[in-house]
Amino acid sequence: MSLPRHPLTKHGAAILASSVLASFAFLGAAVAPAQAAPEPQPNPSLADKCGLDIGVVLDLSNSLSDRDVADSKAAAKAVAGGLAGTPSRVSVNSFATFGPDGTNEPIAGTSVATTDSVNALTERIDSLRRVPQDSGGTNWDRGLGQLDGADHDLVLFVTDGKPTAYGVPGSERGNTDRGTRTDQIDIDKAIESANALKSQGTKIVGLGVGSEINEANIKRVSGQTAGEDYYVVSDYSALTEQLREIATKSCRGTLNVTKLIDPGVGEHGKTTAKFPGEGWTISSPDSVDGVEKTTSADGTVSFKLKTPAEGVQATEKQQEGYRLQQQAGSNAVCTADGRKVGTRNIADGFELTEAVDTDAIIACRIVNEQIPGALSWKKVDEDGKALAGAEFTLTGPDGEDFVVADNGEHDADEAAGRFEVTDLAWGDYTVKETSAPDGYVLSDESQTVTINGEKRKATFSDVVNKKDVGAGDPDGDASADPEGEDDASKDSEGDDDASTDPNGEDDASKDSEGNDVTADPTGEDDASKDSDVGSSADPDADSSKDPDADSSTNPDATSSTSANLNGNDSATTDSDADHSNGSAATSSDADDAASGTIDANDGASGTIDADTAASSATAGDGTSAAGSASDTDGNDRGSDGDRLPRTGAAGTVTFGLLGVVLIIGGIAAVLVSRRRKTAQM
Repeated sequence: MSLPRHPLTKHGAAILASSVLASFAFLGAAVAPAQAAPEPQPNPSLADKCGLDIGVVLDLSNSLSDRDVADSKAAAKAVAGGLAGTPSRVSVNSFATFGPDGTNEPIAGTSVATTDSVNALTERIDSLRRVPQDSGGTNWDRGLGQLDGADHDLVLFVTDGKPTAYGVPGSERGNTDRGTRTDQIDIDKAIESANALKSQGTKIVGLGVGSEINEANIKRVSGQTAGEDYYVVSDYSALTEQLREIATKSCRGTLNVTKLIDPGVGEHGKTTAKFPGEGWTISSPDSVDGVEKTTSADGTVSFKLKTPAEGVQATEKQQEGYRLQQQAGSNAVCTADGRKVGTRNIADGFELTEAVDTDAIIACRIVNEQIPGALSWKKVDEDGKALAGAEFTLTGPDGEDFVVADNGEHDADEAAGRFEVTDLAWGDYTVKETSAPDGYVLSDESQTVTINGEKRKATFSDVVNKKDVGAGDPDGDASADPEGEDDASKDSEGDDDASTDPNGEDDASKDSEGNDVTADPTGEDDASKDSDVGSSADPDADSSKDPDADSSTNPDATSSTSANLNGNDSATTDSDADHSNGSAATSSDADDAASGTIDANDGASGTIDADTAASSATAGDGTSAAGSASDTDGNDRGSDGDRLPRTGAAGTVTFGLLGVVLIIGGIAAVLVSRRRKTAQM
């Protein structure tokens, strides 16, 4: 017989299993080795050259006084000033609890080759501010880590204490310390960030400031050699000279030449700011590391000098379109450790007129200017003949317009119709005519050309003008009546083909002999013509064609056929007349009372319905009724001769009958509807 199992037995087994697993877990933790602390990597060596990319990292933690912060900024500015005129670049970064510190923007690598660039960098350094109290820890990890991937040759790491934070405090699990104490993880993470920079070839030089600095920690992020890998200075007032010395060490005993380009020479340049001259060949016979070098993107080269440095020379290989720009009469301006030294001009270069220290940093500036260019073009007619008196608008690369008038202020060419504008800066120029010579049509063409080193003298295509025919006959062959009384029409002999009677009594038609034909202003004359006459027309109607003339047409005419109001006149077309005016003979029905007969010589005849809409009809008072006429029944017709809808009594009867039909239909519909309803009931 089996005994019943106690209900807790199952739970006891579960508890036992959990205990066993927990025991193994504790035992595993006890025997697992602790994570090994990271080992610092060796510090790389600096390249033996002047022109390093240097990163300055400043500690702005709460332990610094306002005076200490000011001294830190002065030390960073000393680095920039000490390297002025060399091919160096300097960045400035700051940290506290965070890195970047959250208050100041990092200053990216900046060239210090020119005075302007150094001044801009120092202004940004001056703008650095203290961080808030609650962010004033010391995060070495992010102070160094923010430079990861920046490809600096040298990092100058300035700090006054021990690391008290790592990562991004408050945003990572288990990382809540914003800088109240030093933990091992703070040091380990700093070593890892330092190792990452070293693996990229960056040398880290630590600068511990103050008497309580932990040198062991400084060594772990930089290197083991004092005076090479790290320095300890008593206070921040001594930091300036120390930092300058470290930063400028690689440039001692060098000649550094900066090439600048001035694009602002000449009128209408886009900009007047000088910029670095990249790709220029500079030579120095006093160099021990290469006599000939090419300027970098910063416009700089650096030569390691022989010793002693006396009579140092440098020359450039001149490029097309450029020339040396003298500075106060000198081809170059030079300094030695910031002190100005004298020079004398030689062909395409300079020579120092005094000896300098063998470890001095010599910096010289050479400026080349773009030789101004010129533009030219011609103003001609369609035959290529020069035209005087035109005016143009020229737009330069700066976007500004200026007027160039023929032989005006800006036109250097004294010949009429020829233009030349000189002393122009390089860039794109557009020309467009704004005033044409008298009697010619303004050209709407615009042209754009470019002035540069390879093409300093540019030429626009000839600007061609056509004669303005609307401005009158330039040869004097025709004259216009200012009062509008004469017409300008000419026959084949050059004589007047038609004259207009100001009183409206003469018509403009000519017969085959060239004589005027007068229309009866009262409308009583017959419009029929004999074989020697073209056709007669009302003064407002169109003129007929003379077979011997050049098809002159009265501009006021619209048709070659004339009809009186009574429809009794016959309009016969002369057998010799020109039918090129497109008039056609038509026949109407037998009810029409009048007809127009076409001469048998034309091989066709037809009758014209007097009710047909004529192009022009002469009323009894001499006026013209165009576009409509009435037939003998008094019914209106359209301009195409079709009858219009009838009105009056006949129309009334028609519409009345239609109404009756509609009423009867409505009554019938009602009756049918009632009958169907009754049948359904």
